[in-house]
Amino acid sequence: MKTKRSSRHKHAAVKATALLLVLLARDYCAAQPTTGSETTGKVAEGQVAEGKVETERDQLRRRIFAEAGAGAAQLALQEARASRDAFSDHDLFQIEALVVETEVHWGRQQSLASDEPDRLAQTKTALAHIDDMLARMPASDDYADVRRSVLVERVAALQGVGRMKEAAALYEDLSRSNQPMPARTYAAAGDAYTYLDQPRKAAPAYERALQTPVEPLTPSVEPHALKRIDVQEGLFFAYLDSGRYDNARQLLKEISASTPIRADLSEHPEDVNEDYGRVKKLQAQYLLYTDRTREGVAALDELRHEAPFDPALISARSDASLVQQRPREAQKVYEGTLVDHPGDIETLAGLGRTALELNQYDRAADVNATFSDRFPDNKTVKTFQRDYEAYRSPQLIIAANGQKGNSVLADNNWGVDTQLYSMPLFNYWRVFAHQFSGRADTGDGNSVSRIRNGIGADFRFHGIDAAAEVDRSTGPQAKTGGAGSLSYAPDDRWRFSAGVDSNVNTLPWKAYQAGVTGRAATGSVRYSVDDYRYFDLSYGASRYSDTNLNQAWVGTWYERLINTPSHLVATWVELNTSSNTLANTAYFAPHRDMTAQLTAMYQWTSWRNADQSLANRAYATVGGYRQTDIGNSMLWEVRLEQQWQFSAHASLAYGLGLSSQRLDHTRETSKLIYLNLNIPL
Repeated sequence: MKTKRSSRHKHAAVKATALLLVLLARDYCAAQPTTGSETTGKVAEGQVAEGKVETERDQLRRRIFAEAGAGAAQLALQEARASRDAFSDHDLFQIEALVVETEVHWGRQQSLASDEPDRLAQTKTALAHIDDMLARMPASDDYADVRRSVLVERVAALQGVGRMKEAAALYEDLSRSNQPMPARTYAAAGDAYTYLDQPRKAAPAYERALQTPVEPLTPSVEPHALKRIDVQEGLFFAYLDSGRYDNARQLLKEISASTPIRADLSEHPEDVNEDYGRVKKLQAQYLLYTDRTREGVAALDELRHEAPFDPALISARSDASLVQQRPREAQKVYEGTLVDHPGDIETLAGLGRTALELNQYDRAADVNATFSDRFPDNKTVKTFQRDYEAYRSPQLIIAANGQKGNSVLADNNWGVDTQLYSMPLFNYWRVFAHQFSGRADTGDGNSVSRIRNGIGADFRFHGIDAAAEVDRSTGPQAKTGGAGSLSYAPDDRWRFSAGVDSNVNTLPWKAYQAGVTGRAATGSVRYSVDDYRYFDLSYGASRYSDTNLNQAWVGTWYERLINTPSHLVATWVELNTSSNTLANTAYFAPHRDMTAQLTAMYQWTSWRNADQSLANRAYATVGGYRQTDIGNSMLWEVRLEQQWQFSAHASLAYGLGLSSQRLDHTRETSKLIYLNLNIPL
């Protein structure tokens, strides 16, 4: 216990000694004469300072302040209150401030060392004590120094109980003064900003924690003591989450250079420094954060060979599997980790996230119930709970587009497809409303519109995603129909999908104008290597009401070529062919056609703030088109797009494009505009 508290006692003793010297100096100044010249006063002061004999009162004060500095601040306060003639109210509040500081410190220790329901009890007690003390303290300027020292501790106490907005607001109020604060206060403010997804404010707070001259961070072997690398790690992720990748890389170099392999304060000098392992993990996580997932996974796998049972490494490796879009792999690792570390919060939160990815909502609900409100200070828990709340929310999805200039299909057309999902029912079910509205001018002075309204149910369960809908279209060809879809992912690499629709919205606009309707069946399979590469193959068959059978095959190969923190280059190679059995129709229906095209996409992420970001994309497509009995021709398209990521589950994308293709004997250039919105309500 002596070793455990030594650094804490040393710090408090320094503060208490300094406080005592200030108080004694004040007493000596009070004892000097108040009349006579300035020179006489200075002489008298010197005589008093040199010749003063320590009284019983002085001895009592010295002993009590020594007790406060030795870690017995509460006992010292009791004794001081019992000797009111030796201590002023200001003295008592200053000693009580040491009590508060100790209470906040041990509250932090308890919250980090325990996962029990009462893990925040000490911090809540400390916060109540602070509020009571502030209420009792006179509002005069004479107490400004004590009031500020107590408010400084209140920042950490508020952060410790999860009242992050209040902690941040108080920190900002205290920061208006040029007077520096202790490192632990800056660190607490950084943690509060991080929790609030404000990394741009967290970074300066962490930087001040590393630089402040007031009670700076010092090496300590005390369990759960705030260490320099704790703050550096917070600053590292704040840089990454705010898009300051160069700063993160430079900080990582500085941490690596200043962290020895061997532990200087260890009882066994040959032991590997625990902080060195954290540095190696940060180096691997930097690769993951900058989208170099393959390199990051390799680095984490190498570290796991050196420390196979470290839950922090295992959790980071599982997170990497999620980045690689391999939730089942991540889930297996999380489950194995919980066997050896059943109380590890990071692992349990990760298991909850994978459960949401895999539509295991009952399991996610169990994890959420386990957390309850016990961890209001934990960012990882908060992230999972935010994801869980997004799952529990209604969902709105809107896809809108418009095109002008291709008279073979339609001179002008637009369409808006809207889906509104309810909150989950019995974990796995949702009901939804589906509405499509569209209109086209077909170039002959006429126009055609189509509206279809539907209601349905959605079912998602352990890798299965199914939906069924009953719908009704309006207009001259009004029709009641139904649609259904089924998707199944047996593992992290394969996904199989199928769908049917007896009243489709995807026929050519001139077919609707001619009174033609249709029904369709589709099927597809995707094989994902990782987040860098996948392959798609799909087939669709549509039977039109005029007896035409349209069939289409599409194969796609996606490849991510270049990936840096702010820049990405990816390509799609697409081959497709379609056929129709009916000739001389009023709509475009070639007997057979084939398309081969290459699309390249460049993405620049110009702004990032935690889960929020702005991505700017440019697409360029070139290819060849062959139409039976017509011949070969070239096609091209360019598009510009922006995507706003409002949160992990809400996004808005919009763009415009220009394309050119020959259909039948006519080459035309068309313009495209579109918008996609996906947001929980």
